[in-house]
Amino acid sequence: MLKKILSIFAVALVIGYIVFAIISYSGISSNVRCKGLEIVIKDSIENRSVNRTEIQNIIQQKHINIIGKKLKDIDYQKIEAAVSSHTLIKRTECYSSPSGIVFINVWQHVPIIRIMSEPENYYLDQDGKKTGLSLNSAADVVVASGAIKDSITLNQLYQMALLLKKDSFWNSQIEQIDVDADGQWVLIPRVGDHEVILGYPENLEEKLQHLRLFYQQILPKVGWERYSSINLKFKDQIVCTKKK
Repeated sequence: MLKKILSIFAVALVIGYIVFAIISYSGISSNVRCKGLEIVIKDSIENRSVNRTEIQNIIQQKHINIIGKKLKDIDYQKIEAAVSSHTLIKRTECYSSPSGIVFINVWQHVPIIRIMSEPENYYLDQDGKKTGLSLNSAADVVVASGAIKDSITLNQLYQMALLLKKDSFWNSQIEQIDVDADGQWVLIPRVGDHEVILGYPENLEEKLQHLRLFYQQILPKVGWERYSSINLKFKDQIVCTKKK
């Protein structure tokens, strides 16, 4: 019986403490003012497209003044919307601590391909979304240039970029995709002074597999500088042009 009474008493104490803490915290937080702003770029190690100064500038340009303001009067959703208006920012999270610090957590778009076709110049991220260019650095991604005229071609380039990105060999090997006026593609590799003629963007995985075998089995024997072009347009064939 005594043990049961003690258990009930302990539970009552815990509940009482929780209620007291909630009331106390509510009373304090309603009067606590913002003492500072902490901006955290969550994925800054992998991606450095955006820096803290840019985010601070956005807040100033939107005339969002929070220092000295009561925490309960701060419009956190407004801050999130303002920061997320930056074309390179994917998601923003804003909240405050009981001590009066307002935190802004930021996640960036991760570019996988750069589109350079007059008059446009932008990135596509992992979700296929268009993003602006960074003022801080250029992303080390494949560049697509030439006659990129419609959404079909753009989607094909996006799918190709995903294909290259998931394979470490191709991710480090292919530097540029050039689209000619007829819609045929030419790849420019990082290693070797040659071009790879893909033809129309179809059966891409099969063509890349043929090219991989050629790179691994043939070029090491004859030399990477032997050919000016490697043509994969024709099914199950690789046609090479020697340098003059």
